[in-house]
Amino acid sequence: MIELRWLRSFLAVADEMHFSRAARKLHLAQPALTTQIQQLERVLGSSLFQRSNRIIGLTAAGLVLLPEARAMVERAETLPGIVARAARGETGRLRLGIVPPAATNRLAECLRTISLELPDMDLTVRQGGQDDLTNELIRDGLDLVIGRPIPEKRSGLSQLRLFSEQHGIIIRQSDPLAKLKVVPVQKLDGKTLLLLRGNAYFGQFLMSYAGSHGVRLKPVHGAEDFPSLHWMVRAGLGVAPCSLLLAEGLPRGLVCKPLRPAPETLSIHAIWRGTRPEPCADRLIKKLLHAFRQRRSLDAGQKLVIVS
Repeated sequence: MIELRWLRSFLAVADEMHFSRAARKLHLAQPALTTQIQQLERVLGSSLFQRSNRIIGLTAAGLVLLPEARAMVERAETLPGIVARAARGETGRLRLGIVPPAATNRLAECLRTISLELPDMDLTVRQGGQDDLTNELIRDGLDLVIGRPIPEKRSGLSQLRLFSEQHGIIIRQSDPLAKLKVVPVQKLDGKTLLLLRGNAYFGQFLMSYAGSHGVRLKPVHGAEDFPSLHWMVRAGLGVAPCSLLLAEGLPRGLVCKPLRPAPETLSIHAIWRGTRPEPCADRLIKKLLHAFRQRRSLDAGQKLVIVS
């Protein structure tokens, strides 16, 4: 096995073309330097230097080794910095899954800030239903999910509350209910509730809320994504739930109205595998906590829920 110190000695002699000067450059005794060169030549099975009348030159093998050795040494010298940056979450990858109600402007701002601060980070973002994204996280297809809290039965995952949000209902702008500032939940009785596939948690929450006020909704998990969900509402096929934080981003022809009485707020959590998030994910979580004015730190004993 080739040792890095042998390559450094080889480069010093190749640069100086003089054993004594190379030894002084490396702060080595000349016999020690000579021994290292001999060890390298023995491992490679070839002489690297021509020696004649105190004139030193590189052999054909030495000329081939020179650029390779220089690249290897330079790579080895930069490796600690690369690893340290990755440990601080400054490089690496972040595969992020976002449940649509969590796709707020603040989250977008945090992602934009991180992308500018960390141009070497490989960021991929996917939106989807809570169940689909959680399963992908378990399969190691994602590093972090921003969404609803997970039930305790999902083993091997940890979660941390980021913020809470209020929900309303998406309706067509032509719907008579759109003229109301606040929609009484009783006005929804008998309506079809359109939901994303794989978002059973949200459907159960709204059905329970409506049922507690004597309102019956017909849940339909018929939309694969948010554009499909919005199209179905515009087509008059039903109404859909919406975070009030996202109301301004709805397509033309749709409005989001708060409900009365107001539903219980729902929490948005960061979810990851294991007990601690990956460095890039940890960096995003801390930015989100700061953005939502929850100035707490994972390193300062913040309450953490580990699902095991």
